[in-house]
Amino acid sequence: MFACKNCGGNVKFDIKSGQLACEYCHSLFDPYAYEDKTSDAEVQKDFDATIFTCPQCGGEILSTDDTAAGFCSFCGASTVLYSRMQKEHKPAYIIPFAKSKDDCKQAYMSLMKKAIFAPKELKDPKFIDGFRGIYMPYWTYYVTQKAPISLPAKRSHRSGDYIITDHYRLEGDLDAYYKGLSYDASSSFDDSISEKLAPYDVKNMKRFTPAFLSGFYADTADLPSTIYASDAMDAACTNTVSEISKEPAFTGLSVDSDSAALSPLSLGTTVKETDYSMFPVWFLSYRNKDRVAYATVNGQTGKVVADLPISVGKFLLGSLIAAIPVYILLCLLTVLTPGMTLTIVGVLAIIANICYSQELTMIAVKEAGTEDKGRIAKEQPEALGAINNRRRLKAAKKATKTIKKKTNTSFIAYFILFIFVIQFVPALFAIIAGIGGSFGNADGSLILFVILTIISFIFSIRAFSSFDRMPGHKGVAGLIFGMVSMLIGDAVLLFQPVLDAWYYGAAFIIIASVLITLINVIRAFNVLTTRKLPQFATHKGGDDRA
Repeated sequence: MFACKNCGGNVKFDIKSGQLACEYCHSLFDPYAYEDKTSDAEVQKDFDATIFTCPQCGGEILSTDDTAAGFCSFCGASTVLYSRMQKEHKPAYIIPFAKSKDDCKQAYMSLMKKAIFAPKELKDPKFIDGFRGIYMPYWTYYVTQKAPISLPAKRSHRSGDYIITDHYRLEGDLDAYYKGLSYDASSSFDDSISEKLAPYDVKNMKRFTPAFLSGFYADTADLPSTIYASDAMDAACTNTVSEISKEPAFTGLSVDSDSAALSPLSLGTTVKETDYSMFPVWFLSYRNKDRVAYATVNGQTGKVVADLPISVGKFLLGSLIAAIPVYILLCLLTVLTPGMTLTIVGVLAIIANICYSQELTMIAVKEAGTEDKGRIAKEQPEALGAINNRRRLKAAKKATKTIKKKTNTSFIAYFILFIFVIQFVPALFAIIAGIGGSFGNADGSLILFVILTIISFIFSIRAFSSFDRMPGHKGVAGLIFGMVSMLIGDAVLLFQPVLDAWYYGAAFIIIASVLITLINVIRAFNVLTTRKLPQFATHKGGDDRA
């Protein structure tokens, strides 16, 4: 704890003033006024910190206060126990918080106003008040590039029926310097979150002193700086090529981004210096059983990055409301025959199984965490060489971007699919009850429906194969029910009973299985938008973390 020099009360960092403020007499002090002046001749490499360890996930949070923490940023636990004092490696720089908690909450609520299907808990003022300021550890790299370069480039144009490509060599001397390329130094902080929160303005970095931490928490650094050194050099190379392409002399030319001439070695890229820094993040976690969703706000710029799961109940209700006009329109435009009904619901079953299989495949890719180098470094240290392979890392990040793109677009697709599935339910109820009258006999759809059944089975089996990579997933019963319902449809079309109720009854069973599958699709979607509950059993204390 830092004591007020006037009254002895507790002083904490005040975001608005950028000074330490006393809670009692409201005096303001320069944070550097609380540095240890007895050792000016010796550079201090450590500072005292209280370590709070979460009993549920093992996450460790640093604090310079002597009060017990009441919130775990990583898993959302309401209590944090077991405090101990220890020496922590002293960061070189820090970016102080510039956005207050009120600023953070307003930015978050602006995002949540657009998330109409988000669980109500995520919009509860009491929940939102749980935002905590936490300094995340970052490695900051200083990269230089100095070498003669020869870059391959090309320009294409059409001449008649031919496309002519001219090849060039862009030659010159490169002399570039990049200051402050930053990557998070904590395995608990997902790389995908830290990348989205960027950029931080490193021009506003200040020399670190523990007084800046007063009133906030800080995560511990547990990753060596070597992990992201190659990423920093690749980022420098990418930016250098982009800047070169903007030169007037190179207008209209495209540079081959996969060329060996663009490698860090060819461009004379070197990491000259690495600093351990701390950057501000407002952190909030929403826990649902063994999954957790994060809401983070850049404490310097106010940029919001949030995992947004959806409420199954809200999604079903929204689909039901949207299905009403569609149902009325279809009643006016179409007449359902028994064979047509079974064929349509069979197609819907295939679409639902395709969606489910796709979701499970994307979950398996995401849960592997191949794009999160920090996580792999902690869980699979022997894989460090592989994750630093440029091509493998590029492929992993491409797969992750594909998942994000599909996740965003599939949400709308599922909503439309739900609308068309739900509108069949009242129609079939009406037909079975006799309101719709008799619609004639089956129209010879057996062969087509058998084909639909085979396709549905293929995607169901594909979904089954993904379950072993997702322990605890509860979609097996739904898939089995779906497969059985399709067989019932085959049986009805094969024996061709006289009563239409058999056909519509089979269709009703298939629609029920489709609804169950789509509910599982939404649950799988929520797995994609949340994360594994972190475990920090491998965390150690002391200098080896930074």
